[in-house]
Amino acid sequence: MKNPCFSLAAVGLLLPCHAEQIAHEAFDYTEASPLTTRDGGSGWSGAWYQDGDPVVTGPAGLSFTDTLGNVLEAAGRCADTTGSTTTRSLRVLQVGQTNDVWVSFLWRLASSNSKFEGVSFYRGTQQAFTVSNPSTATTSRLYLTSNLPSGASVNSQRGDFGTTHFIVLKMSKGGGTGGADRVDLFIDPLLAGIPSSPDAVISGSNFDIDRVRIAGQDGATLLVDELRVGQSFEDVSPYNPAGGSDSDGDGLTDAQETVLGLDPNQNNSALITAIQANPGWFNLYSNAGILGLGDGGVVLAKTGAAPVDFFFEVQQSENLGSWPVLDTFSRQVTLPSGKNFLRVTVEDR
Repeated sequence: MKNPCFSLAAVGLLLPCHAEQIAHEAFDYTEASPLTTRDGGSGWSGAWYQDGDPVVTGPAGLSFTDTLGNVLEAAGRCADTTGSTTTRSLRVLQVGQTNDVWVSFLWRLASSNSKFEGVSFYRGTQQAFTVSNPSTATTSRLYLTSNLPSGASVNSQRGDFGTTHFIVLKMSKGGGTGGADRVDLFIDPLLAGIPSSPDAVISGSNFDIDRVRIAGQDGATLLVDELRVGQSFEDVSPYNPAGGSDSDGDGLTDAQETVLGLDPNQNNSALITAIQANPGWFNLYSNAGILGLGDGGVVLAKTGAAPVDFFFEVQQSENLGSWPVLDTFSRQVTLPSGKNFLRVTVEDR
């Protein structure tokens, strides 16, 4: 049986490690103009070009605020795949083929349909992997798909129609099973830390990329904004901290340090590192520790106050090799106010 997936907000204190932003596109162009020949942003070898009809500039930009109130830096408008026919726009990275990088972008899917909408990453004409709402799904869930031969497609079980999600990809050269390349997908991670619990993972023989494509089948609507490529998570998640500035640069805002009784001008990086490395000393749970408290159930994470969407598949097999879906069940559960720790258990009756 496939486990349902929802999310618990587990907060960790993490220190940024700045490296270098490789590319950025804020789609700061005239509203409703085709992306083709647009060459704004930085880190690209040329302008956008089209394969099919072009994606256009949307009427307004997207924004994202994490559960701690930190706000992603955003400017300009967005890319909009809406059209009368399939829209596909691509752009090439100035660095050429790359791996061992972080990629981020904002994603907003308007409504349910049976069309493909997605952001794909290529090496020349070879499609390597994709973040999408595929044509095989009518739910709002985001899939991470390897487009290489025998590649997997993993349903993150995350995503909501009409909601802007912050999508982060961590690419690791040789970091997968058996030395394969690996891509981790994180959805709506905290901006003030390095995410460590991916919502989906794929492996493949070669995930080197040199270009990105934004596409909507038959003009289906997907909005994409703030496309970034960098060498660290911090490079692709610049943000304005909740409560104001961070004078000492330790990852806690001045307002947060005041509440904790700390000096906003005294860097507390060593203390934060000690708490991260030894949460048990402080009677705290790490993200992994919380997720390990199943006690016979499944504990996963739900961020925000919206109802939890449960989706179950019952699969059937005659040979223990092929498992087609026999039936599906779905429902929403409204969360009570305050902190929630949720667990799913399955019983055979």
